[in-house]
Amino acid sequence: MNRLILSFLFCAAFTGLPPSACGQYWPPRYANPYYPPGYGYGNALQGAAEVTRAQGEVTVQNENARILREQANQAKLDTKKKSFDLMMYERENTPTYTEELTKDKVQIVNRIMNFPLRGEITDGKTLNILLPHIEALSTYGSMGPPVPIPQSMVNQLNITSGAGTSSVGMLRDGGRVEWPPALLGKNQKQLDKLLPAACDAVVAGKLTPTLMKQVRTEMKALREDMRQKLAKDEIETSSYLQCIEFYNTLEASVNALERPDARKQLSGAYAPRARNVQELADYMTDNGLKFAPATPGNEGAYQVAHDAFVRYARTAQASTGFQAMNAPIKSSGIKK
Repeated sequence: MNRLILSFLFCAAFTGLPPSACGQYWPPRYANPYYPPGYGYGNALQGAAEVTRAQGEVTVQNENARILREQANQAKLDTKKKSFDLMMYERENTPTYTEELTKDKVQIVNRIMNFPLRGEITDGKTLNILLPHIEALSTYGSMGPPVPIPQSMVNQLNITSGAGTSSVGMLRDGGRVEWPPALLGKNQKQLDKLLPAACDAVVAGKLTPTLMKQVRTEMKALREDMRQKLAKDEIETSSYLQCIEFYNTLEASVNALERPDARKQLSGAYAPRARNVQELADYMTDNGLKFAPATPGNEGAYQVAHDAFVRYARTAQASTGFQAMNAPIKSSGIKK
């Protein structure tokens, strides 16, 4: 045994050969490092199957993703279609701007005919609103019976052109004004001279800024005199308020003297000649005229004219069944 070991060592030392060449066999750990123990054809096929299965799963996942993407696209198209249908429904059932204006106009006419304010009547607002309504009734063939208006009432109505609402109303009688007692005095006497002169100058086409300045200077002095009388307790508060109303109307008439149509107003070119409501409405419409606010003391004429206008409109509507109606709203469901 000792001799065998020594021969082995000698051979390994002097020949450089592996121990296996010296008569002893030492098996390697693996016969082939690329094919470990237990590796055979079955395992190779199983690996190939796993690769194929993984590739199939990727393909299925891609196709499922494409299906989901297509479903999402279809949902977008469906939502877009429903949005369009909703938009068309709202557009079809939403009143247009013209329909809204018609509705507002009808509501205003109905209120003016049934529940007018006194200030709206004396300002001429109700008459100006009813004018186109009466003309519309005539256009649609709904003529009412002749509703008379006394010429004396018509003469008290202040008329102006369609360009504005200011009128020379208080100065129509050549500038002669009927003053309230609280305004009588030095300034009133000066204005009694200046106002007729200003009106004559307007009719003659010779109104000058100097004359208008004199009139306005006396007007301011008249206002200051009223304030001082109130401060000194020479007039009652109620009288002062009436004077203020009179003064404001007179001031508006004075300012209207400088309007381009002041000459026609003073000369009577705008004075209507009418025996009934239809004739008055036709005259005002054909000449493009409007009703200006009433002058103090003539409020009753505006009330008479308003009542006549309303009576004519109601009778004309009832005779043919014509009624101003709001624009109808179409009813239709959402398209499916």
